[in-house]
Formats: sequence, structure tokens, C-alpha cells
Amino acid sequence: MTVKVRRVVTGHDAKGKAVVLFDGPTSTVVSGRQGQSGTVLWQTSEFPADNDGSADLSGIPVKTVNPKGTVFRVVEFEAGVAQRIHRTDSIDYAVIISGEIEM
Repeated sequence: MTVKVRRVVTGHDAKGKAVVLFDGPTSTVVSGRQGQSGTVLWQTSEFPADNDGSADLSGIPVKTVNPKGTVFRVVEFEAGVAQRIHRTDSIDYAVIISGEIEM
């Protein structure tokens, strides 16, 4: 199983005009355990975030939490995947696109 996501990231050119910086499939897919895979769409290393620049921040290695920033990831779980109980020192979001999950 490999999660497949099209990622579109916008930014600004040198003149301040809105432009598309990245448009395509995510490049880094991580499989944490049997029946689960995920990909980081974007992350920040500080809060509030500095959105200047055009570097692709999605490929920087990150664990479950980025303690001084944010992580936006998409995770796919196969039916019956083993539970993983954890606690983080961050605000986390889960969006169910299809199916259901027990928390």
C-alpha cells in the first residue's frame, strides 16, 4: 500500500505575484507499520511560520511531531491495521476522507 496524493503549493515570485511552486505527486512516502503509509504535504519549523521563499519543506525528515512548528500529513490505513496509541505535545488534526476510524 502506498498513499498517493497530488500536492499543489502556491507562493510568490520576486515581483510578489502568486505562482504555483509545486504541482505533482508527493515525493516522500513513509510506511510506519504494516497496513499504514503516509506522506508529508508541508511543514513549518517555527510558529508563526515564515512563508517567504520557495524551498520544498515537505522532504525534511520529521517524526510524529515537529516540536517548534507544524506538520500537515496524509495517512492511509488499511482495514484492520493495528492500533497505535500515542500522545503528542502538539495540536493534531485528522480528516477522514473515506471510511471510518476508531479513536
